[in-house]
Amino acid sequence: MNQPKVWDAYSKSYHNIEKNPAGFQFTLLNMLRVNEADEILDAGCAGGHLHQYILQQRKKNCRLIAFDFSLEMIKIAAARMIKYFNNPLSGQIEDISPQEIENADINCPLLEENNYRIFQGDVQSLPQLNDNQFDIYISNLVLQLVGNKDQALQEAFRILKPGGKIGIVIPVVQGNSLMLSLQQCFIKAGLIPNNAYKPTDIETREGMINFISKHGFKDIVCWNQTIPFDLFDIDDNYIFPQFREILDKAPKEQVDQFYALFKQEVQNRLALNLPFTVESMSLIAKKPS
Repeated sequence: MNQPKVWDAYSKSYHNIEKNPAGFQFTLLNMLRVNEADEILDAGCAGGHLHQYILQQRKKNCRLIAFDFSLEMIKIAAARMIKYFNNPLSGQIEDISPQEIENADINCPLLEENNYRIFQGDVQSLPQLNDNQFDIYISNLVLQLVGNKDQALQEAFRILKPGGKIGIVIPVVQGNSLMLSLQQCFIKAGLIPNNAYKPTDIETREGMINFISKHGFKDIVCWNQTIPFDLFDIDDNYIFPQFREILDKAPKEQVDQFYALFKQEVQNRLALNLPFTVESMSLIAKKPS
């Protein structure tokens, strides 16, 4: 699941899902006080969904650096920012053509002129970045995908300035979550074993706090958050990539059964006047001065 080619293939439709949990990142950015930073890192930025917002909130001369391990994702982000810097009223994903994405130059001078840099990289090893470089390190729905979380946190600690802040969001599965509903439909269709899908091995506030504190971070604040998800009918664009891989390899009979079950689940939810939701656990912490 943590392979670049998976996310390359998913990049064209990821924005359909990405805009829903963007609410988590708005909260995180507020808690981190991004408007006070001189240098910000978005680690695992995907298509740069909120980069325009960060740029609008940052103080003068603040530098925003971002990376993702999917080349297709960073090309989407670069295309959006190039369009945005040429016209601040543009840059939404709907404004970007496939040709603009394909031709996007991640080293375009216009990006650097506007204190914005994007590159392909891995949170577990960032030789491109200096020790004590950043005021803020953002990890939005990334840590759960990382193979070596300890190594990723060590790198985050290294590149943050003393007194710098890290902000993390990870998904959790509970309540009315879309992830939980999809999981149950996959189980009933015989596509996955009958055991709970866990998006991450960090499941509790205590576990999250302990994990961060063991890497030297202090002044930890951790909270749970729930956001409604705008899914009102069956739509392939809303199938998470870990589930899409399963469907692509499954027999047609089981795939059809899954979609029938999922359609019924959507109808049941609407009959109860309830939305699907996405749930997260978020955290901010400081590197000691």
